[in-house]
Amino acid sequence: MREDNHEKRMFYKFIFLLVVTGLIVIICIWKWTADDPKEQDPEEMFGKTEQQEDMNESAGLDEAKINDVLIDEEDKNSEAQETNTKDENKQNEQTESIQEEADLEQKYIIQYSEQEVEQAKEQAEKVLALYLLQITDWDKWNGTVTANYLEKVQKEIENFKDEKAKRELNTIDLFASQPLKDGEITYGAYATWHVTVKGKLTSKPMQLYYMTLQKEGDKWIVSNMVTPNNQNMEGEGKEK
Repeated sequence: MREDNHEKRMFYKFIFLLVVTGLIVIICIWKWTADDPKEQDPEEMFGKTEQQEDMNESAGLDEAKINDVLIDEEDKNSEAQETNTKDENKQNEQTESIQEEADLEQKYIIQYSEQEVEQAKEQAEKVLALYLLQITDWDKWNGTVTANYLEKVQKEIENFKDEKAKRELNTIDLFASQPLKDGEITYGAYATWHVTVKGKLTSKPMQLYYMTLQKEGDKWIVSNMVTPNNQNMEGEGKEK
């Protein structure tokens, strides 16, 4: 009877071991089939994460650069448009000014004749040249200015003339201007000249003058000359 019990216990143990062994085998097979044989390396996963972050960051930078370029292009287009508008306005103003001057000169021609207007222009240019060059040979002034204005010119030249300085004209650009009263002709002039002392250039002034001419006999002569900025001989010259 005891032997039978012993054999039964041994048989149960054997069965138990077989079950346990079978369970272990099943678990191993299940784990082997469920797990990825090519499990990712943590370092590889980390590298891919960094690469993705770099790609995202690069994409963000590229987008920022594109936005900057677009903004720069908009600014450039805006500046170019503004510059073009200013240039067009300036050109329109210059065109209007030239047209106005041409209309005034035509008005003078209709009123006095082309020959008289041409003589008035030549007289205005001659007087301005004598004035800027500080010519004190008064015979050259005869027949170009009124007696009253000649007295004024003589005082100015005597006050401002420098014997050590030498003047030379560069340009005189005349244009017709609106007369102050009937019976007169007014011409404006942009004049440039330079002054040297002992052969050394000291200044290159540029000045705007207005000359009023009146008829005396059969000729037009200068009765007054002014500059909008300054009444002295040098005017407000610009250094170049």
